Amino acid sequence: MTKVVENAFLSYGNADAPVKVEVFLNLACPYCATFFEAADQSLAPYIKNDQVQYVIKHYDKPREMLLYGTLVNLFFDYNDPQRIYEIMKELFETQSQWSESDSDSIKKMLTEQYGLKEEPDTIDLSLKITAEAIKRQVKMVPTVFINDKEFQYPIEIDAQQLIDEVDKALA
Repeated sequence: MTKVVENAFLSYGNADAPVKVEVFLNLACPYCATFFEAADQSLAPYIKNDQVQYVIKHYDKPREMLLYGTLVNLFFDYNDPQRIYEIMKELFETQSQWSESDSDSIKKMLTEQYGLKEEPDTIDLSLKITAEAIKRQVKMVPTVFINDKEFQYPIEIDAQQLIDEVDKALA
C-alpha cells in the first residue's frame, strides 16, 4: 500500500506513485525559486509516467523576508492546483520584481494580472501545513522530503541529485 501524503492540497501526479516528493517552500524565498525551477524540469517525466507524486506545501513561515510569499498564498484557490502551479511558476520567475514591492502593490498585481481574490479557506490550509512543518521539524525553506528522507536545499540537493534520489527510490 502506498503512503498517503498529508496535506497534499497542491499535488501533481498520481497519488499511488511509488515515490513521494514533498517540498515545503515559500514564494518569497529565492532558494525556493531555484528549487521550483529545478523540480519543474527534473520531475516532469516521472510525474507523467506515474512514478512520482509531487506535493508542494506553501509554508507561511513567520519570518520577515517570507511575509510577501504568505500574502500571495492567501490569494490561491487550492481547488485549482494546476492553475496555482502555473501562477507559482510565473511568480518565481518574476520574484525579484514583486518581492521588493509593498503589500498593496502585490494585492493589486494578484487581482489585476491573475484575477485572484483573497481566499478565506486558504488560512485553514496554511495552518495545517504550518502544524505539519512544526511536527516534522522543518526549520527552513525549501525543505524537501523524498519518501520521508529529508534534504535541505541548496546544501543537500540540486537538480541532478533530485533525479538521482528519485531514481534510487524507484530502484
